[in-house]
Amino acid sequence: NKAYPRELENARYELQTRLSSKFQAAVKVHILSDLLDMKSETWHKAVEGYLGSNKLSLVVEPDYAKAAMEIYREMDEKQFFRASILDTEKILKEKPSVMDHALAEEVVAKEPYVRNFMDLLLGRVIKCHSIEELRNQRTGVTPDCLLYKNFQLKRLNPADYTKRSYIGESSVKQRIRDLKEELKQLSAKKEPFANMLAEAEDILRLEALGRSEEEYIEQQEALKKIKEKTVLKKDLQDQMLKMKEESIGELEERQRENKRLQAQKQELLNEVSRAVWNREKQIEDWQRLYVSANSELTEQERSFCRSEELEKAFDDYMQGRMPSNLESLKNGTFRKIKQAENSREEAYRSLVELRSEYLREYPNRTFSPAIETNEPYEELLQKLECDHLADYQERAREQARSAAEHFKDDFISKIRYAILEAYQRRDELNRIISRLDFGKDKYQFRITKNKGPDGVYYPMFMDESLQIDPSTLDASMDHQMNLFSMEHENRYGEVMSDLIDIFIPPENASPEELEEAKRNMEKYADYRTYLSFDMEQIVEGEEKLTIGLGRMIKKNSGGEGQNPLYVALLASFAQAYRINLSPKLRRSPTIRLVVLDEAFSKMDAEKVASCIELIRGLGFQAIISATNDKIQNYLENVDKTFVYANPNKKSISIQEFEKREFDHLMEEAEDEEGTA
Repeated sequence: NKAYPRELENARYELQTRLSSKFQAAVKVHILSDLLDMKSETWHKAVEGYLGSNKLSLVVEPDYAKAAMEIYREMDEKQFFRASILDTEKILKEKPSVMDHALAEEVVAKEPYVRNFMDLLLGRVIKCHSIEELRNQRTGVTPDCLLYKNFQLKRLNPADYTKRSYIGESSVKQRIRDLKEELKQLSAKKEPFANMLAEAEDILRLEALGRSEEEYIEQQEALKKIKEKTVLKKDLQDQMLKMKEESIGELEERQRENKRLQAQKQELLNEVSRAVWNREKQIEDWQRLYVSANSELTEQERSFCRSEELEKAFDDYMQGRMPSNLESLKNGTFRKIKQAENSREEAYRSLVELRSEYLREYPNRTFSPAIETNEPYEELLQKLECDHLADYQERAREQARSAAEHFKDDFISKIRYAILEAYQRRDELNRIISRLDFGKDKYQFRITKNKGPDGVYYPMFMDESLQIDPSTLDASMDHQMNLFSMEHENRYGEVMSDLIDIFIPPENASPEELEEAKRNMEKYADYRTYLSFDMEQIVEGEEKLTIGLGRMIKKNSGGEGQNPLYVALLASFAQAYRINLSPKLRRSPTIRLVVLDEAFSKMDAEKVASCIELIRGLGFQAIISATNDKIQNYLENVDKTFVYANPNKKSISIQEFEKREFDHLMEEAEDEEGTA
């Protein structure tokens, strides 16, 4: 971004705001250098230096030039005296001549009035490479910025082609390179002073002597005595250590032995505590087991019923047996019970296998093969064994025919209603976008019969015989409805049968056939299967040209392909928010919020501005996110800008600022970098 002077940015902002307010439209105000570019870098500095402050002129389209000058006259002269307005209306009428090898040949300008202005300023400035060539011209300039004019040779102001270089994208890069070189030179000059500064700081950190000379001499003598006292102290410590080893050593050895015995006793105590805890836990487990067994015994005794017959049989059985055989008798009984359980399990597995085979053969049965009782199967057997099976089968066939007829009628009516509703939505969307301004181009949505093989079913759903006018029906309406149905059946009965056969599975269908029928049902139950959708571009001119975008959109560039995309998107939002309804109709209020993530990413700034004007024209509230390299396309067209940054991947910072504050912040950042 270019760091223009702050007063110039403020002047452009105020002029653009007042022009837009006056004409009730977005009027853009440019700085002349933004509309220029260079063919080569050889003459870049010469062009920048010769133009000087002329390249900072404010430029508007010729239709707004007069109004811009009138507004400029009313602006604060103390604040904006350096700003200037280019009279593009008069410049456009000029036809300046350009001499051969003139400096104007090196400047690129797309707008005709900018081109004329460059030819006026640079059309007679001849490009030269030596003093001899300069002296042969009335006005000439060299690539190293020597200017010969009015019989005078001088140098162009270096600040105009260094610090104040604004033409083309390379001007910013060159400015950065110049600042880096200047920073390098300043760093080289700074290095000797840095060494001097470090030495001075080391001296300043030394302690200042605030006492008299006699006091410091006394301190030195005291230091000498300290050394003698230190030697004496060491001798005394050695004597104390020797006494300690001789008299206290025995006590310390006894203390260490006591600590060792204490540690052993503590470990033994810990083991006993753990054993006690384990015993207590075992006691608690046995108590819980006892309570559970006692409860179970009580429950068994409560439910136990004595039988004299069984008691007598048991006594007879036990006669002749020794009491010592009671345990073997119990074991034998347990074995018989186990054998009976195994037999039961085997019989149950066989039953489950039989049920599974039956359910595979008749998949319409919803019984479980693993239930304990056989009641559902027995009830079905009783129903199948009844004497009225033939009547039931005939009644079932009649109901099946009736259900098929109802399904046909309901299926056709639902598809027909969905298609008619799609046509109605198409008309609503076309009414919305017909009022939008896209310059010479217009857009409309188109829905037709499917051009593929599925389009053969379209006439069956949209036949006129299904369009019944209730006002023409008399008292015998049922009979008339049958006539309508018969007429439609005679025309499309075969086609309808073919369609139903696609998604109605055959009897005893395999799982693959059932899955395929399910997919076909989902496909042909969708009304979009029978339609073709497209979007058309209408180009107004001498002849009205209609272009289908269904195939062309893949051949267009990114920006051209995105334009109809956002037309369709915004029209759909307008329909959802009911913007097309008359204000006289009562409707619920809508917020009209549109959130777009990285929108218009393949469009240039001009197309982005037109899309944002379209959003404003429809009355939407828009929130648009964009990457850093695209943000400049939005600054001139949005109300608020927020920058989200996460430089260290740990925290997100958010900054809000106006459009004019953005350029001011960038200018301050460059100034701080230059100062550093």
